[in-house]
Formats: sequence, C-alpha cells, structure tokens
Amino acid sequence: IKCPNKQHLIHVKVNKALIKVGDKVHAIVDKEKRFKTQCNHSSIHLIQKTLQDMLGNDVHQAGSRVDENTFRFDFIYHGKITDDVIINLEDNVNSKLKQEVDTKVTYMSLDEARKLGAMALEVNIPKVVLLDNVDIIAGDEDLELGLFGFFNRWYDKGTGTLIMTSQKSFDQIGFIKKDLNTRLSSGVSLSLDYLNEEECVEALLKRSKARFVNLPKRTVEFLVRHCNHDMRSLLKVMDKLENAQIEHTHELTIPFVKKILNLN
Repeated sequence: IKCPNKQHLIHVKVNKALIKVGDKVHAIVDKEKRFKTQCNHSSIHLIQKTLQDMLGNDVHQAGSRVDENTFRFDFIYHGKITDDVIINLEDNVNSKLKQEVDTKVTYMSLDEARKLGAMALEVNIPKVVLLDNVDIIAGDEDLELGLFGFFNRWYDKGTGTLIMTSQKSFDQIGFIKKDLNTRLSSGVSLSLDYLNEEECVEALLKRSKARFVNLPKRTVEFLVRHCNHDMRSLLKVMDKLENAQIEHTHELTIPFVKKILNLN
C-alpha cells in the first residue's frame, strides 16, 4: 500500500503474540507467491506491448492490479476494441509465451574465474552475459584461451548481449594471445569516469527519490563533502541512514546524520 507521501505500508495479520513500536521483525518472502505474481506482472507488459503492436502507440497504460492468482490491465485507447481484437490479442500473447525466450542474465567476475580455472568459462551462454575484470587474467594462458573460446561461442551464436569491463581499454591489456585484444576491441567501448562532487549529489538525490526517501539536498551535499566520493561507499552510508530514519522516525537532517555516523 502506498501512503499519501509515497511511503510503503505493509498490512499484516498477527496470529500470535503482539507487535509494538520498536520491535524488530524478521520478514520472509513467500517464494511461490512471489514467483506467480512476477509471472502475472510480466503478462501485463506482454499485453501492453502486443496491444501497441496491433493498435499503435495510442495505447497507454492507465493502471494495473497484480497478485499471485489474477491480474488486471487498464489502458486508454480512443478506438474501438472489437471481439476480433481481443481474440487476436490472446493468440498473440500465448504465442509469445510458447516461445519460452531465455531471459537469464549471467554475471561472472574473472577474478573468481581465476580461482576456479578455465573451465569456469565453459558454460552455456544465456541472453545477457556480464564479464567483470577481464584484464585480471592477462598472462594466464589457460584462462586467455578460455575467454577466447567463450567470445567465439558467443559471436557464433549470433544473438544476445555480451558486456565486459576492464581497468583499461581492451587494446591496451597485456594479453599473451594478441587475437584476444582484437576480439574484445571489436565492440563498442565506453569509458566510465568517477563522478565529481556535483554529480554524486545528483545521483544520490535521484536514488533517494526513487526509493521514496525524503533526503534534503543540503544533507546530501554534506555527506558528499565529508565522506568518500566512491559511490559504493556512499550507497552503504545511505542504506545506514535510511535504516536509522525508520528506526528513530527522524528526518535526515545534518545534526541527525552527524550523530548516526559519529561525525564531529
């Protein structure tokens, strides 16, 4: 349930004992119920896309309701929805479901692969693959051959997305197998730089808004000035502050942040 100020409210039924303000609760997601709900949620996206393919981009979602057993999709369309449209919609969505498109995403850090050996790269290739820290295997001939074979199998497959990261551009990595430099340099390369102070503030404000956390800009600016600019560290600080805000029901003011983080 979303409250007027966009907070999330969970309605629970207490069968035993009592819950009072300040109690800590260990919550467990019902995996079967969650999976069925996810399937119905995906069905809504399939219906919307199929309707737009059939009727054009004048179809706009106006709301939805999803649970583990049913779902409802509300949309706006100024034309007429005939029985034939409904039948064709059902047929088209069912056809897409029967395709059983693989949506699996695989992440692998080659730092971990180095511990496991080259056989770690002898895996089935899903639709999306993210290989992290590929430069770390430079000089290990077995792993280089493993990565070379993995890239060729992905390329020959002809579908899917392969994303790789490195501390330097792929043509500058000191691979023994120079063909590997050529293979990895054949795609689109992007340089990701560290955020400056202003960009860090903007990123944290966007994250807070997305998580419905009321975080004043002046507090964010204070955090960025007094904490490490590394986003991973800043996000850990943010998580700590969000928990403290809930626990103490206190606004994230600068004095409150100083107290929680033990900053003088």
